[in-house]
Amino acid sequence: MTAMAARMAVRALIGTALLASGAYAAMARSPQEDTLHAAPPAFPRSARSNFVERCGGCHGLEGRSVARNVPDLAARAGFFLCTPESRSFAGRLPNVMFARLSDEDLADVLNYVMFDLGETPTSKLAKPYTSQEVAAYRANPLSVTDLHAKRREVVGEMVARCQAPQAMLDYNRPRGRIPGRVEEMK
Repeated sequence: MTAMAARMAVRALIGTALLASGAYAAMARSPQEDTLHAAPPAFPRSARSNFVERCGGCHGLEGRSVARNVPDLAARAGFFLCTPESRSFAGRLPNVMFARLSDEDLADVLNYVMFDLGETPTSKLAKPYTSQEVAAYRANPLSVTDLHAKRREVVGEMVARCQAPQAMLDYNRPRGRIPGRVEEMK
C-alpha cells in the first residue's frame, strides 16, 4: 500500500468514526437538547405584526394606502361592522379569507383593522370577530365576479344606513393630499 493510499484509508476510517459517533450522539440526545436541529421557537405574533406583514404593503402600515386602487382602512374600516352584510363582506374578501393564518389569528387581525385602524362611531358599538365566525366565512367564500360592484353595493348601504363617508363608494378616484402620505407618482 502506498503512502497516499494509506492516508486515504485513515481519513475514510476517521470520517466513518466521526459520522457514527455523531449519529450515536444525536440518537442519545433528547429532542429538547438538540439545539442544532431544533425548530425555531414559536413566538406569538400580534395582530398588528400580522397586519403589517400581510396587509401593510398594499393598505399601508397605518391603514393609509398609497395606491388609488387599494382602499384606505384608517378611520373607515369600522363602518363595515354596521350591517350583517357589510361585516360578512369584509370577512369574506379573498385576500382576507385565504390569509395563511389560523382562524383565531385572522379574527385578531380583522379586529385590529376594524377597531384600531378603522375606528369609527359604528365600530365602538360592534362586537369583535370570533374564530368561529372566521371559520364560517372561510367555508362560504364570496362568489361574485365583480368584487368592485359588490363593494359599491355594500358600501352604498353603509352610507345610507350608517353614515359612512360618501368617499368610500369609489376608492379608485384620485385623492387629495393626506398628511403623512407619500404622493403618488404621475
